[in-house]
Amino acid sequence: MNEEAPLNKETGKSPWLRLASDAYKSSTSYLDSNYRKQWERNISLFQSEHPSGSKYHTQQYAHRSRLFRPKTKSAIRTNEAAVASAFFATEDVVSVYPVNDSDPAQRASANILKYLIQYRLTKTIPWFQTLVAAYQEALVFGTVVSHQSWEYKEEKLKVKEPLFDDNGNVVLNEDGSEAQNSRDEKTVVKDKPDIRLVASENFRIDAAADWSDPVGSSPFVIEVIPMYIGDVLERMSDIDPKTEEPKWKTLKIGELLEASKKSEFDSTRQTRQGKRQDPLADRVNDVSEYTTVFIHKNIIRKGGKDWLYYTAGTLHMLTDPKPLQDVYPHLRDGERPYVMGTTNIEAHKCYPTSLVEMTQDLQTAANDIANQRSDNVQLVLNKRYHIRRSSNIDIHALKRSVPGGSVMMDDPMTDVQIVNTPDVTASSYEEQDRLNVDFDDIAGNFSQGTVQTNRMMNETVGGMEMLSGQANAQMEYMVRVFAETWIEPVLMQLVRLEQYYETDDIILNVATNKAEEDANQQGTNFQRFGAEEMDELLRHEMTVGVNVGIGATDPIRKIERLLLGIRTMGEINPDIISLINQEEVTKEVFGALGYKDSKRFIASQPQARMEEMSAQLEELGGAVQQLMEQGSNKELDIQGKIVAAQIKGQSDIAAAEAKALGEMKTAQLQVDGQNERDAVKAQLHMIDSRIKAEKNDIARGELLLQKEALVHKMLMDQPDIGIDPEGKKMSEVLLNDEYGSVQGAEG
Repeated sequence: MNEEAPLNKETGKSPWLRLASDAYKSSTSYLDSNYRKQWERNISLFQSEHPSGSKYHTQQYAHRSRLFRPKTKSAIRTNEAAVASAFFATEDVVSVYPVNDSDPAQRASANILKYLIQYRLTKTIPWFQTLVAAYQEALVFGTVVSHQSWEYKEEKLKVKEPLFDDNGNVVLNEDGSEAQNSRDEKTVVKDKPDIRLVASENFRIDAAADWSDPVGSSPFVIEVIPMYIGDVLERMSDIDPKTEEPKWKTLKIGELLEASKKSEFDSTRQTRQGKRQDPLADRVNDVSEYTTVFIHKNIIRKGGKDWLYYTAGTLHMLTDPKPLQDVYPHLRDGERPYVMGTTNIEAHKCYPTSLVEMTQDLQTAANDIANQRSDNVQLVLNKRYHIRRSSNIDIHALKRSVPGGSVMMDDPMTDVQIVNTPDVTASSYEEQDRLNVDFDDIAGNFSQGTVQTNRMMNETVGGMEMLSGQANAQMEYMVRVFAETWIEPVLMQLVRLEQYYETDDIILNVATNKAEEDANQQGTNFQRFGAEEMDELLRHEMTVGVNVGIGATDPIRKIERLLLGIRTMGEINPDIISLINQEEVTKEVFGALGYKDSKRFIASQPQARMEEMSAQLEELGGAVQQLMEQGSNKELDIQGKIVAAQIKGQSDIAAAEAKALGEMKTAQLQVDGQNERDAVKAQLHMIDSRIKAEKNDIARGELLLQKEALVHKMLMDQPDIGIDPEGKKMSEVLLNDEYGSVQGAEG
């Protein structure tokens, strides 16, 4: 197909311009008819303003209460806090998986890409701001749209260098100064991925697009881009190095303004941004570089292929159509650089109902109750009067009603009657509580109002947990839908951008070292993939997962479920416990508690600590062997306690161990020597049971010390079990027993 399509002789316009114009007008008409009024209402409710057309804007309510209870904004803020807690508790929310997990090259590639994505999301992309804003947009409008691309920009700098003659000597000017030669040097000022949110009112798709993939299934996608005239003129003068022609066609400023004036007045934009100047206004005589015009970015599917070009509104072509794949080479076939997500799934509907729309009637009712109660209080405190016509009364004095004041009248009994308004504020508060419960049920919020209203459930801890669980379940549903429909597709495009555009310097300096460490831990030999093969290594097909599950919005609940899962798997197969990645568990626990960096809670040199403990255990083994040769059981018991206390280095721990050792010695003397180890195991089981049942943290600590002291006692009393003949290592009988990890035993 010829990219430079000829003009239509009948209309004098390019067929491409006509296609873009028809697509824009039909999609805009669809939005105007079905969603625009609701969007504007949603914006007003979120901004805690009475929507346009509300009775509170009429003259009838000019002297009445016009309060707005910000229930909607509060609910959205609560949801924003929940999504922030779910996605930013740790820095390892995103995971990258290879399509073929058995391929070591793909596993190594997945490790590299994981750290690249993590680096970009934390260092170069304002990910926190972008994600929270995207979630907010979805709650207000029902959908959120974003554009993913790679930003690259060069600038020419003048570099001055000394001028040398043929002999290599510096050339001097007449005044004796060094002569200099000037040359242009290009400097990269921007080279990074970008995730940009698109305002809902600035995005167009076909009304008949498939609800499961609205962006990909629509025959066209149009983005309305607000731009300063100065930036547009810069694009028109910027030369494309490939074609040596201006990147954008040259248009007059009047043509740009006319295009914006005819097609870009948007009431939704005005509602969102307030009373700012819109292109509908006549600004021909007041134009500056910062005057805003609106440029259309059109992606039109024709001949089974997507074409990209820019237009000034619907009136003028700014660029010739190019295949979308040429502009975005990282995209897969049929893919577009936009993602449209939501927090609510509604089958066969591209624009699902937003949270604001679902609660709008309850918000209106809450406002009415609050304003009626306020009016009632005002009438109770400031009485109304019935005054007989043509009566001789000082009305101004009557209105003032100041303490100690007086009002002149002929007959107070007949001329004036006081209207007593009953106080009904108590019933209004009851109705308000009921509205709060209904609102919270829909919004997925858990509040004290909900608990107070559900009095029967409030009487038990289980009832409160049920209420909280119901609220959290709905909130987590919205978070999960948001992650599936927007976050994961966006990050998948980010992965492809990294695969195609990322520089070798970033890959080597940011990702390689961490990936190698990770690969060594997982048994993947990354070192056999050299830097020369880096580009090829990153080309593997990947999938992206977001590590958000049930309980993600409730930190305590998240930790409880994590530990429950670990305990359950340990009961099914005790050997699994030894395979648990303690580093990842630590990240999740401390992340849920609000600490991103869990490393500072872990010893920085674990290997050195292990070596120290090993040396101490060797010393302990030698002392035990020496005492055994002396044949004094009493001295063995006393010296064993002393050595164990020295290993711990804490007086309180040493005392606890000594006490526990004395108690265990008595228990051991009551059984036969052949059953001594079984008796100790039974004692360990008893201690474990007491630990599980104990609620007091201090008591639990004492029991843990007793358990640890018992293990040390086994080592001292049974050197053939705990220490090998050379006294160099712990016995596998103890390490592989069902009691798990004991502090100091790993040495």
